[in-house]
Amino acid sequence: ILSYGIASISLVVALYRIRPFSKFRNPTSIPSHFLHKKLPLQGTVMRIEPNYGALLMVNHKPMIPLPRLNNSKYLPVKIAGVNVTANGISWLQTIVNGKSITFIPLMSTKEYLSCIVTASQENQEQIKIGQELVKLGFATVTKDSLKLKDPEVLHYQKRLLKAQRWAECKRNGYWHFAKRPTLPWKIQQNLHKKMKNILPTFIV
Repeated sequence: ILSYGIASISLVVALYRIRPFSKFRNPTSIPSHFLHKKLPLQGTVMRIEPNYGALLMVNHKPMIPLPRLNNSKYLPVKIAGVNVTANGISWLQTIVNGKSITFIPLMSTKEYLSCIVTASQENQEQIKIGQELVKLGFATVTKDSLKLKDPEVLHYQKRLLKAQRWAECKRNGYWHFAKRPTLPWKIQQNLHKKMKNILPTFIV
């Protein structure tokens, strides 16, 4: 009987820690150990809101779903470490809205849950949302919001900065107007235009 009791208590503690039935709708309801251990959560993006840069309103999917009466309130998720531009919001509405995502919580506020976000694609590699936005020039990197002492977060930050260097070099999106064109870039663009004009002649 004692061993059954201990096993039951252990099961209750384990269920409490992983919250398999919990459907999160409020950022402050996320347990602190979820943030500390960066436990991945899943859900579907129901809409994009332009508040706080850009928020993904996510219908969180519990590990063990249960029938629920009210599904109208969604969890606001902010893509960690980036400032999303207006073009970025349009991109999110086109590419991410309605998609299943995995989001790793890093920090919670009253307004949103700051996360590393990836989106699923059919028969393709998952899209790293923050990295893709920055690479396209549809978002810029912010350092202050990330705890850079954490190895996983530091790796994420490095990927974002690498994507931003690429966007700056190519003058993608925001950087097309924010950064003055360099001479090498102008030469590269002229060569690219000439190649586009010449290639059809060879193909024909």
